[in-house]
Amino acid sequence: MDKTSKQLLGAAAGIAAATAAVAGIEALSRLRWKRSGIASAWAGYSRLTGSRKDILGQDLGRFDDYVERHRQENEQEYHIPGWLRLRSLVFEETVDGMKTFHLGTTGKNERAVLYLHGGGYIGQIGPWQWLFADRVCQDSGAEVFVPIYPLAPAHDYDEAYSLLTDLYEGMVDRYGADNVTLVGDSAGGGLAAGLAESFGHYDLPQPGQLVLVSPELDLTMRNPEMHDYFDVDPTLAPWGLAQVGQLWSDGDDLSSFRLSPINGSVEGLRNVTTFVGTREIFYPDCVKWDQMLELAGVSHELVVGEGLNHEWPLCPIPEARSAQRRIAELVKAKVGR
Repeated sequence: MDKTSKQLLGAAAGIAAATAAVAGIEALSRLRWKRSGIASAWAGYSRLTGSRKDILGQDLGRFDDYVERHRQENEQEYHIPGWLRLRSLVFEETVDGMKTFHLGTTGKNERAVLYLHGGGYIGQIGPWQWLFADRVCQDSGAEVFVPIYPLAPAHDYDEAYSLLTDLYEGMVDRYGADNVTLVGDSAGGGLAAGLAESFGHYDLPQPGQLVLVSPELDLTMRNPEMHDYFDVDPTLAPWGLAQVGQLWSDGDDLSSFRLSPINGSVEGLRNVTTFVGTREIFYPDCVKWDQMLELAGVSHELVVGEGLNHEWPLCPIPEARSAQRRIAELVKAKVGR
C-alpha cells in the first residue's frame, strides 16, 4: 500500500471514529436527559460561563461587584454589537429617554411584536436574544419592537412599567390589539405577564397573544419546589435573583402582582402560551401559572421542553427551532374576542 492510500485510510478511520463518538454522545444524551447532544453540550457551557457563580450568594463581595458592573454598563447608551449580523432591517428611536429598536419595519406590516428581553432585571439584552427577535421577525413578517427598558440597580420596575405601557398603547393604536403579540423571556417574561395583568387598570385591551419563555413569575423565590430543580439548573440561583428583585422593587412589596404576576389575577388574559424546561428552577411556577389559567378559563398552552434548560427556545440547540416556528405561528394567527 502506498503512502497516499495509507493517509486516506487513516483519515477515513479518524472520521469514522469521530462520527461514532458523536453518535454515542447523542444516544447517551437522548437516553439519560431526553435531549439532543448539542443541548447537553450547551447546558455544560452555560454552567461554566454563565452568571450563576456571581449570584449564588456564597460570596457577597462577588455579588456586589456583579451589581456594580451592571450599574455602570446599564447607564451607558446601548448599541447593538457591531459584530452581530441581523437579517432584519433595524432602525431606532428614543422616546422619553427609552431607546426602542424596530426590526423588520416595512410600512406595510400587518402585525407587531413587543419583545421584552430577560436578564434578571439587571442584565442588558444579549446576542442570543437579538437572534431570537430577528428570527421571529423573519418568520412572522411582523414589526418587532425591542425596547431598552430601564434596569436595576439604578432604575426600578415603576419606571419600566410607565414607559412600556405607553409604548404598548401606541402599538395598539397603530395595529389594533388583536394584531399585537407581547413576548418576554425570563425576567422579561415576568415583566410581560405583569404588564398584561395591569392593562385592565388602564382600560387597555389585552394583546392578541401573550408568549412567555421561561418567565420569572415570582420574585420572592418562595416556591418550595424550586429547590428540587436547583442542582440541575445550570444558570439560575434563587438567592441572587431575589436580591436583584429587591433592587428592582425599590423597597416595594415583592409579592405584588406587578413584581410577581403569579400573585395577580389572570382572568382578563387571553391566548397565553408558556414555554419552560424541566431542568430550570422556574418550572414549578410555570406549571402553577398554567393551572391558574386553566381554572380562569383562559385560552392557554404550556410547552414543556423535556430535559431542557432555562430559555431553551432561544438557545443554539436543535430543539429551539420548532419552538421559534411555533412562536411565529402565534404571531401570525388571527384572533378574536
